[in-house]
Amino acid sequence: MATIVYKDAKKNLKEARMKKLVLVMLALFLVIPVVSNAGSMTSRYDVTFGGFVKFDLGWTSQNANADAVNASRSSSSSRKVFADEYGNTFMSGAETRFNFLIKGPDLWGAKTSAFIEGDFRGTSTGNQYGGFQLRHAFMKLNWQSAELMMGQNWQQFGMPYYVPTVSILDFAQYFKGIRIPQMTFRYFFTKEFNAMFGLASATEWSGFRGVRQSNDGFARSSWPGLEGEVAYWTDRCGKIGPHNLKFALGGYYGKDNSSSTTYLNAAGTDYRDDTLNSWVVAFRYSVPIVPEKAGNKAMSVLLNGNFWVGQNLNGNGWLYDSNYASYQRPDGTYAAPTQFGLQANLSWWITNALHLNGNYGYLKHNASNYARRLMVNNYNMTQSYGVNLLWDANQAMRFGIQWVRNYTGYNQYGNPAASVGPGVADRTGVADIYRFGAWYFF
Repeated sequence: MATIVYKDAKKNLKEARMKKLVLVMLALFLVIPVVSNAGSMTSRYDVTFGGFVKFDLGWTSQNANADAVNASRSSSSSRKVFADEYGNTFMSGAETRFNFLIKGPDLWGAKTSAFIEGDFRGTSTGNQYGGFQLRHAFMKLNWQSAELMMGQNWQQFGMPYYVPTVSILDFAQYFKGIRIPQMTFRYFFTKEFNAMFGLASATEWSGFRGVRQSNDGFARSSWPGLEGEVAYWTDRCGKIGPHNLKFALGGYYGKDNSSSTTYLNAAGTDYRDDTLNSWVVAFRYSVPIVPEKAGNKAMSVLLNGNFWVGQNLNGNGWLYDSNYASYQRPDGTYAAPTQFGLQANLSWWITNALHLNGNYGYLKHNASNYARRLMVNNYNMTQSYGVNLLWDANQAMRFGIQWVRNYTGYNQYGNPAASVGPGVADRTGVADIYRFGAWYFF
């Protein structure tokens, strides 16, 4: 009897030890992934994490996208346009973004760094609002008198130095800026004079079409996109925050190979090729009319903006719309209208933390009479007026209210699909957008 009890006790002790071993092994399996993930969050370089949380609330007088860059046609007495008959209330947090700034070891005597940024607007991924998308991903090598930049960044010419707005797409159709893959080199001859030259993506790499357009006319061309600029920057006239006196003249040149029409010849089916120029010349400026005093921006005034003229820009996304890419004539050849426009921004700092801003933009497509008949529902002119008030409540929070009016002129009186009635809709359209924004920077 004693022998049986002893064997049972020994068996129970063995089972207890096995259970303890299993628990220890399970704990190790749970801990190992945590340790691995924690290790992956470190870096041997200096990494800074930042960004902001953004909330938008607004109403537009037309039933359109909250980020619409032009107005739909107005209703006429004989034809009602749906977009003009109803308004649109909107709210969103999709402009929220975050970024990483990385500073690494020197190379060839230059300071090296990289910058990565994304938001949740989703327009370049096809997911629309709420989908994560890449905004910036570029690296820099900075010498004492030169800078080499490679990656996706704002175009390095033409865009105004400062555009105070509440929404990211306000005034985007006036050459406000486009993020493109590029490689640029800027050389500083003196502290005040510099010049830039680079290669830019000739094709619309993402934009509103949502996919990489690697097979469009700009990508088919043997020409890369070329960009350049000469600039004068100085602090001699004072500054307002980072904004000093700046003048710059720049431009872009590329080719559009619009070979898309097939035709028959003696040898069989072939392609009809037609190569178009794509170019723009832009002048941009920043003028501190009343500079800040001893670091205080109260009562200071800043004027900045651009003037530009170009041709065949919309197909590769330069103007944030596809309204006027190249079009085909009856003889099979292609043509593209020239475009010109401007954007101007006037900012007045009432206090060091509160500033009032006025914005104006104008865009004109020089469409021929044939093009106007061919593309009745395309617009040939749009202009925008805007006023906003921005308040930095503290270092983390900013609030803004804004009114923008978009006025758009179309090629002909038209019959848009979303309309009812026997006649034609108006040749112009007007949309008012009222918006409130709140930011939390971190």
